[in-house]
Amino acid sequence: MNDCLLAVTMWLTWTIRPDPASSDIDRHVGTQMSSVSFQRLKELSARLAPGTERTVEGLHQLVRFNLYNFGEQPVIVRAIGLANIRGETLRCELIPSVAVAAGARYPMMVEVMNGPIQELAQVAIDTDGQRLWVATQSLPKS
Repeated sequence: MNDCLLAVTMWLTWTIRPDPASSDIDRHVGTQMSSVSFQRLKELSARLAPGTERTVEGLHQLVRFNLYNFGEQPVIVRAIGLANIRGETLRCELIPSVAVAAGARYPMMVEVMNGPIQELAQVAIDTDGQRLWVATQSLPKS
């Protein structure tokens, strides 16, 4: 798929402070990253702090970015891959998958249990029934 050109912009992160009333660790055993529903965002909202810390290993984060499709064909995004500062690639499936039309942007939001995350993204797209991991380009901040 040579005409696939995906880019990321508007990268935002928030640190998710621990909830003294419950244990997020118990809730997410074995999960490193997951997509965020509107309900989960409401649960996390009171615990969000600006994501300025980039060196604390194991940081719990909310990551939001726009995925732009600059290609000439629509793409079906099946999964997201983000690298943390230790170089591990964290991945999560998108259920349901997301269709991004040619020339369109789509907002992505994930909860990361093992950050902090580098500002690099890969996405798994469906091409002829096969999954292909594609690196995105970062657009300059305006």
